[in-house]
Amino acid sequence: MSIQRLVCLALVVAACDPGPAHHAKPDAGIFGEQCQPGGSFDINGTAGVLATLNVHINAGGLVDTDAAAELLLLLQVTQTGRDVAVVATPCGLTIPDIPVAGQDKPIHFELPAPLIASVHPVTGTGELDGDRTCATVQCHPITLLIGARMSPAAAGKLPEADANGVFNACLPSTANCYDAITSMCACDQELDGKPGATLTASNVPVVPLEKVYVNIRATFSLSGQVWSSDRIEGEVTASLEQAILGCGKAGGVTCSAGETVLVKNLNPRITQSEQDPSVFRGVRVDEDMTCADLIAMRDVIFGR
Repeated sequence: MSIQRLVCLALVVAACDPGPAHHAKPDAGIFGEQCQPGGSFDINGTAGVLATLNVHINAGGLVDTDAAAELLLLLQVTQTGRDVAVVATPCGLTIPDIPVAGQDKPIHFELPAPLIASVHPVTGTGELDGDRTCATVQCHPITLLIGARMSPAAAGKLPEADANGVFNACLPSTANCYDAITSMCACDQELDGKPGATLTASNVPVVPLEKVYVNIRATFSLSGQVWSSDRIEGEVTASLEQAILGCGKAGGVTCSAGETVLVKNLNPRITQSEQDPSVFRGVRVDEDMTCADLIAMRDVIFGR
């Protein structure tokens, strides 16, 4: 669900971006300010990135609305002339609640910390256009898979439970997504004994869910402006897919095949908002900063 995309998006934003010690929300950036051309810059180092993801959610007639989420990550940036290489580590993701007509409480999904921690860092490349402040940076598209192995990553249909709740599982069954030896299959992302990536769920209509097991594929690219050696801002574009593998109810009860099909029918289609772009801001941070540090200092680093 939106969670999934968000994760991917976060990783890709990392795939080409460094940042500032500027106290403003990411969506306040270049759209309300004008970059003043200045001296040369050096964006080597570590950056914290906060992205605001503006999306449209549609789910089987139950949901048709715009929503926003936030993505938080750390990235290591290496600049060689006008070439940029990055290693991005996801640190956090806030998923928007999904209102449902006729229901008091919105659907809520959450990406648990163990799931985030299980996602390996992502590498990416890009180029800078210019060698002075106000130059632009463009990242090559990156495909991220969570809870699945595909070869090539961008090709083929994601594994999904059929009417009998059956899907193609990776082998060996005890391997995580990075050690499995087969492809075009679903894998246990966080080694919790459940297929794909495990999301916590609440207020889902029809089935009293506590867990949803999914896999995700996202292809992202970003385009930004270099404000200084410590600050980059810009927009994110993304292609997002997710597939339902199963679900769990209260008391650790596994959903039946029929209940899994119902959840599949509620699986929303999430696209970028046509009204508001998804944007990011990068801020330079200490090289030894951890995800825990970034989460604790989020409001200090990025401002409220």
